[in-house]
This record gives sequence, C-alpha cells and structure tokens, in this order.
Amino acid sequence: MSEIISYNGAFAVTRQNGDMKDNYDGFYIFDTRFLKGVKLRLNKDSVLIGSSQDGPRKAYSHFSIEDEVILLRKREIKDNWAYREELQFYNTSKGKINLRVEYIFKVPIEDIFEVRKFGGQRIRRRIKGSLGKEGEYSYSGKDKIRRNLKIKTNMRIEKGLAFAEITLEPFKKEILYLEFIPQISKEELGVFLTEKSLILSNVVSTNLTWLDRVFEGAIEDLIALTAYTNYGMVPFAGIPYYACPFGRDSIITSWFLLPYYPQYAEGTLRFFAKIQGKKFNPVNEEEPGKIPHEFRFGELSHSRKMPFAPYYGTVDATPLYVILAAEYLRWTGDRNLIEELKPNLTAAVEWILRRFEGGRGYIRYKGGLLVNQGWKDSRDGIPTEEGTPTKPSIALVEVQGYAYKALMDAASLNLTSLNPKMLEKEAKALKRRFNKDFWCNGFYALALDGNNVPSKVVSSNMGHLLFTGIAEHQKEIAERLFKEDMFSGWGIRTLSSNEKAYNPFSYHNGSIWPHDNAVIALGLASIGEKEKAKALSEAIFKAAKFLPNSKLPELYSGLESEYPLLCPRANVPQAWSAASVFAFLTALLGLRVEKELTFSALLSENLKVSVLIRFRGKPYLIEAQNREVVGFEERNI
Repeated sequence: MSEIISYNGAFAVTRQNGDMKDNYDGFYIFDTRFLKGVKLRLNKDSVLIGSSQDGPRKAYSHFSIEDEVILLRKREIKDNWAYREELQFYNTSKGKINLRVEYIFKVPIEDIFEVRKFGGQRIRRRIKGSLGKEGEYSYSGKDKIRRNLKIKTNMRIEKGLAFAEITLEPFKKEILYLEFIPQISKEELGVFLTEKSLILSNVVSTNLTWLDRVFEGAIEDLIALTAYTNYGMVPFAGIPYYACPFGRDSIITSWFLLPYYPQYAEGTLRFFAKIQGKKFNPVNEEEPGKIPHEFRFGELSHSRKMPFAPYYGTVDATPLYVILAAEYLRWTGDRNLIEELKPNLTAAVEWILRRFEGGRGYIRYKGGLLVNQGWKDSRDGIPTEEGTPTKPSIALVEVQGYAYKALMDAASLNLTSLNPKMLEKEAKALKRRFNKDFWCNGFYALALDGNNVPSKVVSSNMGHLLFTGIAEHQKEIAERLFKEDMFSGWGIRTLSSNEKAYNPFSYHNGSIWPHDNAVIALGLASIGEKEKAKALSEAIFKAAKFLPNSKLPELYSGLESEYPLLCPRANVPQAWSAASVFAFLTALLGLRVEKELTFSALLSENLKVSVLIRFRGKPYLIEAQNREVVGFEERNI
C-alpha cells in the first residue's frame, strides 16, 4: 500500500515502510521525478510495526529491530520543496548496540510522462554528480532548463548510497537525516510557484465525529494539492498522475469552494488568464480565447517533444471559466477582478460563438491527442447505445449546457465587452435547438455524432444540465437519475447499468465520480429537488465514511455492494473529489446567490452543522439542523 505526502506542488510516493520500490514511487516536483529506488538497509533484522501520517506533508513508519531498538522513520516535504527523511534510533536495552545503516537511492531526474510510459517518448540523460560532504546531481535538459538535486546529510555519501556506522548507548538515541533539495529555474518554466506556507482552516463542524473526519480529510487533500503561484492559489488536479493545473479540474474545484475559500477562484481565474490561447496551433490544439486542458512543467513538454506546456485539448474548460467568473462575482462582489479579466472573458465567449459557427450550432470536437475532450476523456468514455465509440465530430450534452449558462451569465453580469442582448439571443437559440436535438423521450442523449445522430445512452452527463438552465425537462432528468440502473446507493453512476458499455469498475462507463455527483447535487438543489439533493449528498458522505481514511478518491465502483469498492487506477488525493464535500454541503444548506444570499437547510434529523462562509468580503456563521437554519450572523475574524 502506498503513502503520499505532498505540499505546494512537491510530493513523495512511498510504501508504508518508507521505501520507494514500485513503478510510481518517488519524490516529484514540476512533473519531474528526482528520486526513486529508495531502500533502507540495516545489518540487523527489522519488523514494520505500523505507519501513520500527520497531515498531508508528514508520514512516519515505526520499526522494531531485533526487539532491542525502535526506529522511527520520519518523512516530510519542507517549505522549500525539499524531501527530508529522519531516521531516529532508540536503544531500549541495557547493552551497547552497533548498527550499520545504508540508504540506497537513485536520482533519475525523469519526466512524469516517462514514468507513466505515456506517448512513448524517452530521453537519454547524462546526469552529473559531485559527492563529498554534501552531494549534488545536476542535469541540463533538452529544454535548456537546469534541474539539480542537492543532498544534505550527516551520513557519508557515495554514488547512489548514503551510509553510517552508529553506536547506541543504553537507552540513548541517534538521529540520521537526509534532505533532498530540488532546484529548478521556475521563471523559465513560466509558472512562478512561490515558497509560502499554506494555512487552510477547516470551516465546518458537525455533531457527527465521522463526518467531521470527512471534512478534515478533504482539507488535508486540498492542502496537499494547492500550489501558490504569483497569481494566487491554484489547485492541482491529483496525485500521482495529474500534479499540475488542469483547466477543467481547477475551475470546478474552485467553484465548489467559492462560499468557503474564494481565494481559489481568484487564483485560478488569474492563472488561466495568463495561459489562455492566443493563436491557432494544431500541434497543441491552441485557439484564440481557449482555456487549456493542462499545463505541464516537465522536460518533454518544455522541449516541445510533447505538446503539454500548455495543452488545449478540451472543449469544456472555456465555458466553465466564464461560469466560474460569474459565480465569483456573485459571491464576492469583486467587480475589480472581473474588469481586469474582461479581455480574457470576452475572448472566451468569442471562442464559444466561433465554435457554434463551425459546429453547426454546437460546441463540437473531432479529437486530437485526446480522442474525447469533455470530462469523460477516456478513449471509450462516450459510447453509443451499441457500446461502440460515438463518431466525431461530437457535441457533448453537458458542454452545450455550460455554453448556455456562460452566455447567459456573461449577458446578465456584463462580464465581457460584447453586446449582452446579442449573447442572450444566442443562448436562447441554443436552448431551442438543444432541446429539439438532444431530448430522447425520457432522458437527454449523451452526445450527437458527426451526422447529428444522438447517442441514446443514459448517463450522468445530463445531470450537469440542471445547474445551467438549458434543459426544458428538468424534473424528468431528476427522476431518471434516481432509477435503480443509475443510482447504486453509493451515488449516481456515470452510465446506466442497462447500457452495453456498462462496467462498474471502468473509468467512465459505470463507476461513480464524487465531483460528477456534486455537480448534480448543486443542480438538484437549484431546481427545488431538495429531497433528491439530500439523498445524493448523504449517499456520497456515507461512501466517504467507509472509504480509506474517510477520503473521497477520484472514482469508485458503481456496484451495489455492502461497502463502496475502490477502482484500481483512482487517484487519491484528487482535488475536485476533496472539494465535492463542500459542494454537497452547499446543496444541503440550499446556499444560493442571485442578488442576495439565500439558504434553506434540509439536513438529516440527527445532523447539526456549523459552517463559516464568506459573502461579499465578510464572514458569516451559519448554524443549521434538521430542516432549518437556526443561526446566521456576521463574525469578526
């Protein structure tokens, strides 16, 4: 079983005993693995007693060495992105004990895509090492960026080995340490991550210990995935595969957190404004006004051997960017940021309108490096009722809803320099043709193919329409999502169990994604389906209760089972999964902002909640129980 510690963009993946022996194990930052193959070797037999974590950035392993010595192996990510190991040896006997300690390691300085074996690209590297009292490994990459790893230790260093001979006096202790300090020119990477301690206070308390632990775990995961940039706080998507800014993930995470931590939305809006598309480039799929899919920091991306610095292959991030700006304005009242970003928001809306022109009235994609370019972006994630892939060019159901809301928000809140009446007219025309083309007598099609033939499969995607206002059949959506083939008891499946493509352990065709359910819960609450929003929120909270460490992974199985079952490839931590617990709370409290803040609680009979929110720059404490808000007051913090 792996353990992950993470802080401000740096993370380490180890086994429970602290060694790094599996394929993805290692110490990473900026999409580069600096350290791997770590193994602690002693001249005496040792037994792992147990392991634990102290927050997102510290882990401990406890060993017994021949019933005479206790070893505490401490691992930590420091403020300067260093990975530090401390080996604390305690002699529990009355005799003197001699120990030889060997710490074996490798310094690959390799790209994350090489670790993942993604794209087939490899780089032959010549890494220079200088060893003395302190070790240093250096490498000048194909992208002309120097990546160094310094090693500070009180052990002796040879190539790939640190070692020490220690004598433990009776009942005394000795401490050995190693500190691995990565050094990269951040300015050349164009990301400007800053060294800054992150404090994220938990704003939620309940009368249920297990539910408090769910929120505490979500905070730990968010801290683990938060990067400080010169533009503000930006959530990275997930560890270990997606430790970088993802347009869709970062935006949805920030949206979920808006009532509680609005600083995420501010940082995310500013960050993606800086890397918004400016030209047409078929290699990385850049287009003017387009918000990127992801921004990678590794050598393969920055040497242009892979098109990820940034990569623009997504069709939903751009309308979601406009929606986030609108929600940010509603919650914060910060018109200054909107005026600052107005050129970016204008370019984003122009991208939507341009896509309508080229997509026969819809936002479509033909595929590129990613075959599918919505949130279900796996190769088989958009099936037809025959179980085969939908043929391009594809118009996804939820993306048209996002586009509708983006246009309506831009018009009503004056987010752009474009004519609001024109935007509203375009939105209403989209709504008319959408309900004609996508409605399938009981549900909305997952997508239209290149011939405008609907993929008539029942999926969770149509649940995203509820918060957008585009659907004329909202009640029918709500009813369909809660039938047995869609609702497993642990949440709403991504795909109906009646479909030919259904697989409850697949990535997108029958599993349960917490963020997907959170979007649906917010939509249900917005259309007045409070009981269903409550049932869905309670199902996901109940799943979190039984999942490891009370944390929500990227996805879990869609099976009806005694307990929620994990899927093998799910990332934990995952930002939008962690943030989803706050979205479910928003739905349960009925928190909404139009011109003013409104709320109407619908909690379980045995649940009491106290939560601190921020509205228009001021903190307010909300206390709720059962079906009512029993307290609401401004606080001085």
